[in-house]
Amino acid sequence: MSAVSSLVALIGLIFGVAGLAIDAASIFPAVMTVSAGNPQARSLIDAFIYFWSFFTHLTNLLLLLVYIAELTGWRALAWFRRAGAQAMAAGYILLVGLYFHFMLSPYLHLEGALGIATWILHYITPALYMLWWLGLARHGALTFRAIPMLLIPGVVYVLLILVRGAITGEYPYEILDAGKLGYLEVGIGAGVLVLAVALFCALLVVVDRLLGRRSSPTP
Repeated sequence: MSAVSSLVALIGLIFGVAGLAIDAASIFPAVMTVSAGNPQARSLIDAFIYFWSFFTHLTNLLLLLVYIAELTGWRALAWFRRAGAQAMAAGYILLVGLYFHFMLSPYLHLEGALGIATWILHYITPALYMLWWLGLARHGALTFRAIPMLLIPGVVYVLLILVRGAITGEYPYEILDAGKLGYLEVGIGAGVLVLAVALFCALLVVVDRLLGRRSSPTP
């Protein structure tokens, strides 16, 4: 791993940790305290599950694991050094950034620490990771056959959110709110998101092949 790659990965790691920490420091006290907007205080475990039910948090955690794996070389994190895992992270963080910008940000007006964390996790960390993946990560190992495997974590996430929602009546995103929209409409919305990620991943495979050819020595 080059010095520049390590530096960008370290910067991405710092911003990712900061964004998640600031968000957690804002969300945990808010949901664990009774207020006008929160009539029932959550337990610590419930607040923990609530926090990690957001795809933004999970995807940014995935980026951190990729960075740590690259910076440390720990064998326990070897999977996150694989081309497929790193491309999957790129596809999901693209979805996070684009979905937030076009679908959520026009209706959200967050201020203070929560606004800062939201900006970091939806704009800065996606931009840093895509910069690192495109310009500094290893390329040339991806194939189109890997795309179905890259989609599995996203599909599992949707299924878990629907199961949890059926039990608690709570959904982190309106597009997945089966109680409000019904399972058919949620299925269509989730299918569109999965298709979007599949297209992102297909594009990333093409880019990976092009970058791999560029970095390969000519005979």
